[in-house]
Amino acid sequence: MPSRIFLDANAGLPAREEVLAAYVRTEREAPANPASTHRSGRRAQAVLEDARARVAARLRCDAPQIVFTSGATEADNLGLVGAARALRRMHGAAPALFASAAEHPAALAPLRLLQLEGCPLTLVDIDRHARVDADALVAGMRGARAAVVALQWANNETGAIQPLAAVLAEATPDRVVHVDAVQGIGKLPWDAALEQASGLAVSGHKIGAPKGVGVLRLRDDVALDAVLAGGGQQKGRRGGTESPALAVAFATALDLAMDEQQDAARHTAACTDAFLGTLRAAGLSFKENHPPEATERLPNTCNLAFPGVDGRALMPACDLSGLDVASGAACSSGAALPSAVLRACGLNDELAQASLRASFSPNTTVQEAHEAARRLATLLRRLYEVANR
Repeated sequence: MPSRIFLDANAGLPAREEVLAAYVRTEREAPANPASTHRSGRRAQAVLEDARARVAARLRCDAPQIVFTSGATEADNLGLVGAARALRRMHGAAPALFASAAEHPAALAPLRLLQLEGCPLTLVDIDRHARVDADALVAGMRGARAAVVALQWANNETGAIQPLAAVLAEATPDRVVHVDAVQGIGKLPWDAALEQASGLAVSGHKIGAPKGVGVLRLRDDVALDAVLAGGGQQKGRRGGTESPALAVAFATALDLAMDEQQDAARHTAACTDAFLGTLRAAGLSFKENHPPEATERLPNTCNLAFPGVDGRALMPACDLSGLDVASGAACSSGAALPSAVLRACGLNDELAQASLRASFSPNTTVQEAHEAARRLATLLRRLYEVANR
């Protein structure tokens, strides 16, 4: 079997050694329940609050605005469902919901749940690279008495950076704009517009923390109804025993990811360029689903469609060739269906299914990027041969 080349960084990264060391050290030194009132519990609470303050400093907010969650899916659910239910309670009517088909399932699914509860949902258009129509979002918000908007910082499939500033400028207590920042953290320079977001979701395992921890940063003026009923932890916004060790691991991973962002972006962009350059040199025909300008997309991400290829064979062929690539969001990859994002971008089912995403990690070498493209070119020639028999 060929050696494996990892090209699926947008789905998650291995936990970093420094982060694992911080987790183990904290679990040993502060193992008590942080809600306990004895000395050991107070020690655990102090460690937890120190981690919260570290995260807040990185996300340019006050420590009480940080809510630790099990990951970005929970953070998206809490930020969207909790805000919508609070607005409905305060206004006596369901708020209007706005998003696009480019959003991650972690945001779209809770919006669909709210739709079943009576909240009207509008999905605005996206362009061929999955960039959302900001004007349509703003117009919808302005036309609603109360609104909840879901907006990514960057799309997980095409890498398209979304127009944050125009939408976030409209955020008010009655016009909640929740940003899924999962793909931007550690890959893009900090955008000051994010500080206006009503809610901001970040995932630990995308930046080298263990799976099972994330953060919701919640602005002070946002009303939120708890989604989980429990012991009232985190000011009643998210019940459940907090893990000081996971909080410290997240804070450590966030520090590293943001400190190393420029170098990581430069390196992964070089890998992306090497991969695309080798594919082009192979003389194969393909369509680029990602934005053409490097400044408009994540530096580590490319999304390619291969006309005439049987999409049902593409992913298995890549896997057999030792290439860890993706065909859509990892959370929905269990179904062998065309990417809903690419279909919303205007691709037909056949071309959407014959597409793949390569997303490079800071640990991927440029040589591996070249080799991955060579392997992909070889298997594509075989697939084209089969298709043309």
